[in-house]
Amino acid sequence: MKQIARACHALIPIAAACSLTLLCSVDTALAVGPINYNINTDWSDTTNPNGVWSYNYGNSPIGVHQPFFWGGAGWGIYDFGEASMVKGSAPSGPSPFGGTVPAPFDWVPGDVMMHAISIPYGGDYTFLNARWTSPADGLIDITGRAWDGSIQPYGDRDVAWALLVGGTPIAQHSSTVGVHRTDANAQFGANLIGGASLSGIPVLAGDIVEFRVMTVSYYGQFVGIEENIALTVPEIGSVPLFVAGLAMFAAFRKRPRAGSTTASA
Repeated sequence: MKQIARACHALIPIAAACSLTLLCSVDTALAVGPINYNINTDWSDTTNPNGVWSYNYGNSPIGVHQPFFWGGAGWGIYDFGEASMVKGSAPSGPSPFGGTVPAPFDWVPGDVMMHAISIPYGGDYTFLNARWTSPADGLIDITGRAWDGSIQPYGDRDVAWALLVGGTPIAQHSSTVGVHRTDANAQFGANLIGGASLSGIPVLAGDIVEFRVMTVSYYGQFVGIEENIALTVPEIGSVPLFVAGLAMFAAFRKRPRAGSTTASA
């Protein structure tokens, strides 16, 4: 009997390891996704919130979609494009403030643009932001970039941006002046904070990923954004099995072996 017990005891780590390996494989195999959510291809000019996306002034979705002075339309309270989110062509033609609108720095038709809120309109305490709300528990991978989309050739207009997950900044850039979309420092990944990562971020249903723009001058300006969030959701039933495998493996590791001693710190 003792020999049988020893044999069974010797098989525990093998069984646990095999169980863990198998369950990891099952968990991966049964995972749903990745499901891609893209702020550009998912864009809506009719609904806000738009599924998992919302286009916000502070904490509230912008409720006004209207034409602007150059003929394009977007989400914004003011008809001259202040504090707005738009997808389309850059402003052109006569300016409502006199003169002619200059050519944009880096804005091509179909870009999503966000105009940081100027100080006179509350930009020192309210931020224009795009929010993605997770529809399920899972893991997300984020890719994207942000660049200077300005239409005013003034050096005194500058905008910062930040990417937050669950209210915690994971990437940020203090200035967009002169940043083209093709520049390395336009990438989210080039602006990570500390040890933050854009890959394998755990989220629960209802968690928010926020991209916000903030004026660091008196007047705001347009910032171009591309953002993609890939969500992988474990299949129901695979997670409990995976956890059980971990528990079995952990239980074996905690069991004293013959001739061994334990010590506490």
